[in-house]
Amino acid sequence: MMSPVQPMACCEKPREKFLQQGAQAVTDQDLLAILLRTGVKGHSVLDVSRSLLRSLPGENLYYLSEASVADLCAIRGVGADKAVTICAAVELGRRIARQRVKQNAPDFSTPQAIAEYVMEDMRFLPQEQLRAVYLSTKNQLIAVRTLTIGTINSSLAKSREVFRFAIQYNAAAVVLVHNHPSGDPSPSSDDIAVTRQIAQAGHIMEIPVLDHIIIGDGTFTSLCELGYV
Repeated sequence: MMSPVQPMACCEKPREKFLQQGAQAVTDQDLLAILLRTGVKGHSVLDVSRSLLRSLPGENLYYLSEASVADLCAIRGVGADKAVTICAAVELGRRIARQRVKQNAPDFSTPQAIAEYVMEDMRFLPQEQLRAVYLSTKNQLIAVRTLTIGTINSSLAKSREVFRFAIQYNAAAVVLVHNHPSGDPSPSSDDIAVTRQIAQAGHIMEIPVLDHIIIGDGTFTSLCELGYV
């Protein structure tokens, strides 16, 4: 239960603290309060931001990446407008992270570069997703497409979808990426079999499949590095 509103000194107000002391001086609770802007009757914005943090596993701000607008609206004091603001801020952070990786690693044929680029999008997905990363002749990123959602047996054996977009983008090569919701990126026998199937199709199409990267929780496995591609 949130505590009643208490007057805040100027130095305790998140926006004033941010302006006077800089971004590094504010806490996670303060940052959320800045996004929320206002509290509700009987509870300050800091009370609401504290309740939001407490709703996350381990009060870890990172788990905001999993929260939907509906999840946030379930918290007292967080309506649709505030929930959308928070979700938009999370998405903005994801996009900035992807752009930073893209700028710092122009050669996207390396497993590390691709894994870093998709990690924050894919590590907490509740279902497996197959994505294809399309590369130019200089291994520069052209596009990333989500192709299918589902289990390995039903979703990954979709060679036609992989190469339909490769032709559309005039891609020189493809890297497959999919996630393991368990957080363990170790490849299954199905992962290996499907990778070989799609790689064989790529050989016929003359659009090589350079790798298949499996995303776990903050870690990844490259089937190329394991010798399966």
